[in-house]
Formats: sequence, C-alpha cells, structure tokens
Amino acid sequence: MNRKKKFVNLMPALFLLIFFSETYSMQLKNNESSPKSANDEGYILEQSRDKLPRSSNQCLFFRSIYDWKALNRYNLIIWSPGRNNPYHIELNNPCNGIRFSETIGFSSKDNRLCSYGGDSILINSPGGMLDRCTIGSITRLDKEGLDRLVSQGRGRSLSEKKLHMQQKNNNTLGKK
Repeated sequence: MNRKKKFVNLMPALFLLIFFSETYSMQLKNNESSPKSANDEGYILEQSRDKLPRSSNQCLFFRSIYDWKALNRYNLIIWSPGRNNPYHIELNNPCNGIRFSETIGFSSKDNRLCSYGGDSILINSPGGMLDRCTIGSITRLDKEGLDRLVSQGRGRSLSEKKLHMQQKNNNTLGKK
C-alpha cells in the first residue's frame, strides 16, 4: 500500500517531465528547420523582434571597414576589408536614426568590432547625443545572403547617398 501511494504521488511529476521533454524536442525541431542566418535560404530580415540575436565569434578591425548600409533599426551591413567582404551586423537594441545617419562610430575595448564584450555602434541622435547600439552578432555573408538582405532592407549606403546628392544637384543645375 505504501509503494502504491508513493507511485501515485510521483504521477504528476512524471507527467510534467514527459510533457516538457516533448515540448522541448518540438522546439528544437522547429529551430533546426528555421534559417539561422542571411546565408540560409528562407531567411527573413525582421524589422523588429522579440529575441536577441545569437552571438557569434566574428570580429572586424576598425581600420579595415570600407563601407556600411543600414537596413533597418536592428540590422546593417558592413563591408570589411573592401567591397567583396560583406558582414551582417545584428544589434541587440533598436538604433533609432541609423537609417538617416551619414556617419557611424564604434566603441570597443580594443581595435576590433566584435559581437561579444559590449562593442557598440555609435550614431548622432537628433538631439545631439550619441546613441549606443550594442552589437549582438556579426555574420560573414555570401553573395546570396547579401542579395537576400539588401532586397529585404531599407536604407542607403554612404556612397549611394553621395551619388543621390550629386544627381539631385545636377538635376537642379540643369533646370536653371
């Protein structure tokens, strides 16, 4: 009788253990099938999100950064070194105004921009204060990943902004 009572007392705990292990295995299957980075087919660039990006061990040297393009408040592409080496930068927090910023700065403990250690992107906010946007992950992009991100993102690179301003000035001069 005593053994039967102990078994009955363990039934709810056993049920919960089985239930949560099944739920966890279903989540793992869903995570395995979903694209992990922009290099994976079906990746969707989120305009806002409910979870932090997964951390990576990629780093870039400040002096090798060639250009950048803001896609939205959470995502940007940095080319380093040169135009043939794009990296997807995911930010932990929204970086308001980054799409309209002409310049960005970096904050780090060394000369490298990494996704660990609290490295940040700095932009001038409209009030004149510096906005600090912590980097969540840095992912090296292949050609398809770059095309996938650019087609989903908004914003222009600095060189595109300069070209646009030149075209605008040329059009203004031509109308006079």
